[in-house]
Amino acid sequence: MKKAFIITSSIETSNDHPLTYSQSRSHFSNEDRLRQTVATIASVDQASDDETTIYLVDSSNNWQSYKSIFSYQKNLKYVSVEDEFPEIINDVRTHPQKSRCECLILSTFMSKYKEELSQYDFMFKMSGRYLLDRHFDISLFNEENKNKIFYKKPLEWEWSDTWGYSMVDIRKDTGDNKLRQYSSVIVGWSKPYFEKYTNMFTTVATILSQPNMYHYDVETLSYYFSRPYAEDIIETDWVVYGWLGTSGQFVRY
Repeated sequence: MKKAFIITSSIETSNDHPLTYSQSRSHFSNEDRLRQTVATIASVDQASDDETTIYLVDSSNNWQSYKSIFSYQKNLKYVSVEDEFPEIINDVRTHPQKSRCECLILSTFMSKYKEELSQYDFMFKMSGRYLLDRHFDISLFNEENKNKIFYKKPLEWEWSDTWGYSMVDIRKDTGDNKLRQYSSVIVGWSKPYFEKYTNMFTTVATILSQPNMYHYDVETLSYYFSRPYAEDIIETDWVVYGWLGTSGQFVRY
């Protein structure tokens, strides 16, 4: 089974453009972010096989240098947002809603690489600078699951009206008082869901372009928009590691 990892990446960032929740866009230097990205690729490579391709879709200005640096990884294709998708580069680098930036990269890349990506049976979106470990079992991606979607088990929170999340309130359907979120660090889908996920990322990017929607995030919207496909979702015990970009805090969950 052919597999593709799409790693969304911003090795270079500028703190001249704060986020909705942080005055600093990144706690780390560009050199730190490069080292963390190298570790991401190594962890993905260890979880891969000979039928796996890694796409590093990076928004850095100094893309020629990074493309050269990553040439050591023979199953990796470096995709420069600035070079190939210049129409979105300003938004990706400066927009205050981080989830919009990531979903805009994904929707644009998947739309423009649609023909090339059609060869893969399974695709995974992974956030740059995060790490996988042995909990990520590649044997799950087989003929039996060729029509499935893969998420980490959702985070659950007791509902609060103070969030202003009425648009995603499905408590009548779930029969409890919970808000659920799917991690956006790693998510996978099979070939039959390619168009649906391209459309989902486009929809989320569009929603989060509106200032009155800035308080939403891709984690919340991913759970909400995936409900029509719930029967095809496999919720996994995957574990991810990494450093939060704005604070530098190490997390494992």
